[in-house]
Amino acid sequence: MTFRPSAFENFIAGAVPAQSRLFPQYRGSRTDFDIVIVGSGMGGGLLADDLADRLGSRKRILVLEAGTYLFPTHVYNLCRFSNADVASRFGCQTFWQMGHGGSEYYIHEQPQLNFGGRSIFWSGLIPTIQPWELEFFPPRVRADLAGGLLRDAADLMNASVTMGNVAGAIVAKLRQSPLSDHFDIAETPRALHQPYLTREGAPRTSFSIEPTGVFNTAELLINQLGLAPSPADGNGSGLYLLLNHYVEDIRNAAGDSFQLVVRDTLSGDARYFEAGTVVLAGGSIESPKLLRRSSSLFDSLPGEVQALVGRGLTDHPTTDWLGTLATAVGDVPIPPDSHAKVIFYSRGLNAPDGSIRYPFNVEMNVNHEYWHLRENDPSAGPPPPSTGGASRVEIKFSFGNCLDDNNAVRSPPPYGYVPEIAFRNLNWVDYLARARFPALAGWNNDPAQIFGVLNAVARDIFDQFSHNGSPCQVEGAFGQDFKDFGFGTVHHAVGTLRMPSKSRRDGPFAPASVVDEDLRVMGTRNLYACDMSVMPFSSAANPVRTLAALALRLSHHFG
Repeated sequence: MTFRPSAFENFIAGAVPAQSRLFPQYRGSRTDFDIVIVGSGMGGGLLADDLADRLGSRKRILVLEAGTYLFPTHVYNLCRFSNADVASRFGCQTFWQMGHGGSEYYIHEQPQLNFGGRSIFWSGLIPTIQPWELEFFPPRVRADLAGGLLRDAADLMNASVTMGNVAGAIVAKLRQSPLSDHFDIAETPRALHQPYLTREGAPRTSFSIEPTGVFNTAELLINQLGLAPSPADGNGSGLYLLLNHYVEDIRNAAGDSFQLVVRDTLSGDARYFEAGTVVLAGGSIESPKLLRRSSSLFDSLPGEVQALVGRGLTDHPTTDWLGTLATAVGDVPIPPDSHAKVIFYSRGLNAPDGSIRYPFNVEMNVNHEYWHLRENDPSAGPPPPSTGGASRVEIKFSFGNCLDDNNAVRSPPPYGYVPEIAFRNLNWVDYLARARFPALAGWNNDPAQIFGVLNAVARDIFDQFSHNGSPCQVEGAFGQDFKDFGFGTVHHAVGTLRMPSKSRRDGPFAPASVVDEDLRVMGTRNLYACDMSVMPFSSAANPVRTLAALALRLSHHFG
């Protein structure tokens, strides 16, 4: 079994001078480490940084990253280009699928394999999972997340405070509406550093701390490692990094330790490392692939664990955008050059029949073109409003989703690295109505009824706004005008190395899982996972904050 970069179309294996001159890579002669982390993305990068801060003086920690150095920070910190547009140019074809956008099985987009992983391309949104959704997490994990870890994760990721007076006034006005009975309405938190503001949103009196922009683990690890060249010989304690090193195999070794077989993608040479503890952090596609590929280790796992590896790849169903033009919300004017991003968190309240009335969050954009107005050319003005003096207000709905065992990252052919993925297309609302929403919330609505609920809530929201003193006119409706659900993507799909989970809201936790509540792979003593694959549930909110909290929790589990 020999990995070659050509196995993944569009995989970048080349090195650039910056990665050897900006930060040190491991050049020591020792091959033994206390902890090896496979992957430098959100889970692996956060875990490595926290371990280095707390245990780096007495532990040898190595991060192995298959990809190369692309950017030293998030793409939004470099330019105004859309993060999605930039990311699509670096997507690697690490899997194949039979379907397409119009077929029953299809998953959208491709993952990026690079230093920092998806963290240098993501949206930066960190809304928090709600109490009703935490019921899908096993008890100890649920208690720790609710007990402060989610708050700690927000602090770690430099959660934003406010987008300004107009955004705050919009939220305050919406909170006065009947919508607040069912939704906790807030400015959408974002991992965007605002050191010039207090927690209350007031300007600080000192401006010596410069903002770091959108949070990412590439920058986090560069700052942790220091400017190259490092004076250390690499044979002592501390955090170390190797880019362009693809882990082919993990083997059991003496004394409950592991041997990692690693391929240098630049030279093609094989390298071998030993570790007392290994953490899989390559994401929901690569981590189960690696565990399966490690055949002697995989074969030693209990049968019920083997059967779940790679199964349950799940994303949350989200709708298309629905919009209107507005000049005010109540008596609060909305200038056409203002911006707000608002989240309506469902309170998870029950309907009379015991189902969850609204098992979804609502995301609102006001003047989306001002979403990331970073311009390093002073002569380039902001985008001119194109709405005749009004502001564009858009909303979309995001549901939670129990793990879907119809989806799977399947085993590749012998000596292969590119497996097939089977993933139910979330655009097929009949499937959502029949199988996903009953499990999530006890809903037994047909597609027309589902769209009816969404349109009614949309109408309630848009009724809070006005256009030059008249009611807003909604542009289209769900269930018509090509307004329905999106495909589902790989970017924060979860579940392929699940912790204890339940298949429906009112069901018990299943007896079998891949990892336990400490994220340790069942049947092993020191093999762990720390990426989206461990999630037992795909939350309505972007799950990045939850993953950051789990990374902090795992770090403290190690000492």
